[in-house]
Amino acid sequence: MKKPTTLQRFLFGYLLRTALACLAMAMLWFALLLGLISCGVVLPAYAGSDATLQAMEKLPAMSADHFDAALLPDLCRWVLLDGSVTPGTATDAGHVLATNLSQGSLSLALALGSPLGYQQFYRDVPLIDGTLCRLQYDFSMPYADPALRGRLPDFQLCMTVFLALLEVLVVFCTTRLTARQLHRETARLTEACRILADRDLSVPMPHGAALREYAQTLQTMESLRQELSEALKTQWSLEQQRTQRLAALAHDLKTPLTIIRGHAELLDEETAAPSQHPALEAILRSVDRAEGYLTDLRAACRVESAPGQASFFPAAPFVETLSEVGRALCVPRHLQFCVENHLPQGYMLYAQRQDFHRAVENLLANAARFTPEAGRITLCFAIQAQTLRITVTDTGPGFPPEILRYGGQMFHTGDTARSDGHQGLGLYFAARVAQSHGGTLQLSNLAVGGACATLALPVCIPRDT
Repeated sequence: MKKPTTLQRFLFGYLLRTALACLAMAMLWFALLLGLISCGVVLPAYAGSDATLQAMEKLPAMSADHFDAALLPDLCRWVLLDGSVTPGTATDAGHVLATNLSQGSLSLALALGSPLGYQQFYRDVPLIDGTLCRLQYDFSMPYADPALRGRLPDFQLCMTVFLALLEVLVVFCTTRLTARQLHRETARLTEACRILADRDLSVPMPHGAALREYAQTLQTMESLRQELSEALKTQWSLEQQRTQRLAALAHDLKTPLTIIRGHAELLDEETAAPSQHPALEAILRSVDRAEGYLTDLRAACRVESAPGQASFFPAAPFVETLSEVGRALCVPRHLQFCVENHLPQGYMLYAQRQDFHRAVENLLANAARFTPEAGRITLCFAIQAQTLRITVTDTGPGFPPEILRYGGQMFHTGDTARSDGHQGLGLYFAARVAQSHGGTLQLSNLAVGGACATLALPVCIPRDT
């Protein structure tokens, strides 16, 4: 494998390649120019100066009355001025006797000026009768054919523009090639970031970067991937051990609670004095509460370690059963209960029915627990963007910030309005059920007041539908 180079050297190489390519293109352009001169398409830049020298040899023998422009070279540009004009001084159009210059060139010749871009030269030659002939020339390459000089743009200007376009093309091509190289290098970093974002830590990071800085970055990300993979394996192992211990603890506590309940009921029925009945009833209520905790804990451990097999079942009976559960929870607290079913008729749900039912039931129970009397609870079933959304909203005090942030974690409870001593297993169970079905549990507060808990699951359609 080729040894990676530094980014500084890579950019310096780009500049060097661009400079050499521009130099090579300029040499090709110059070779083309020499070829056009050698082929007689254009004349050398000194052709105008030579024509002026030839004219200066013939002009002293002429006069204004016997001025013959045909005796002058065809490249010679001249203007005939009257005898009042002093050689080497500017004048105006009133002193012009004859000329072969264009209006723009004539204005420059009278003012002894030069156009923008290059130098214009002049030679004043006195004629035999005292009149003055001003010759105009420059060092530029004209067309060899006189018919082309007035019809085509200036050859030297065209060649200069052509050279500039060639140089721009060279810079564009070298920059594009360098950009492609950088894009290939950056693509490796993009792929590495995608791997980390997708949490696919089993896939190694891309390698083979040609730039040392990129190679070091990829190596660092590979080390990070390995460390994250090991950390996640350790965390998963600890989660498994915690789940197993919690399941064993819940199982082991069931027997002592059964014994406590049995003895308390026996004392209440046979030997307890009337003054002891309140204490025994408190014991039985505490046992009921503890057994409820254990039931929730065992269900949470089961769905985490061994989730049930999902299957298709009709949505209508499922919605009706949950509606009955919601009404039963709302009646004792004098709450209004509303069901909104926006699922298509005959729609089939795909889930582990028992766990799914219990997850929604937990959300309903949680809403009923914190909604004040005469409040309202709404259960809504809908499909949005290929996602099944089962939403439970209430008109209670809403979730505290701690629940919004950690509500899906085991044993995490808030310390404000929506915390009454429960152990947070209801939301945890709902979150685990959603995750086992490839979905999420979303908690939020309504703008008008109240809480909103949503089970969002991907839509699954039976194959025969």
